[in-house]
Amino acid sequence: MAKTNLETKLNQYVADLTVMYTKLHNVHWYVTGKQFHRMHELFEGYYNKVTEDMDEVAERMLQLGYKPVASLKGVLEIAKIEERSEEFGKDIEFVEVVKKDFEYLLNLTLEVKEEAEKAGDDPTVDIMNEFTAYYQKELWMLNSTLA
Repeated sequence: MAKTNLETKLNQYVADLTVMYTKLHNVHWYVTGKQFHRMHELFEGYYNKVTEDMDEVAERMLQLGYKPVASLKGVLEIAKIEERSEEFGKDIEFVEVVKKDFEYLLNLTLEVKEEAEKAGDDPTVDIMNEFTAYYQKELWMLNSTLA
């Protein structure tokens, strides 16, 4: 059976969250600077949230009869979020890194929502509405940190 646009978008979401999970660990471990403690805790909170979101999307896919990508090979073939090398960096630099990826995830969330609306899939629309509110709030906070 051919993949639907919604299945493709949801798999993109799972793949990007999988890479984001690792990337957030990277910045959590390699952050330095005056705001080290605050950023270390912030990035930990982010990777915990990404884990929950990834699981929620994958389980929603299974409910719909879709197959979520579940291997690193499969994830890296379709993810658009890029991995980060193992290098130390300053707290504010890492806020910029996360901000860029959260902007991308916000846009992807809106794309998934649009596909879910076309498919008449209200529960997926509801999930994406929650994620939209989350990314909008976190981007406001990240932008305020960078101001």
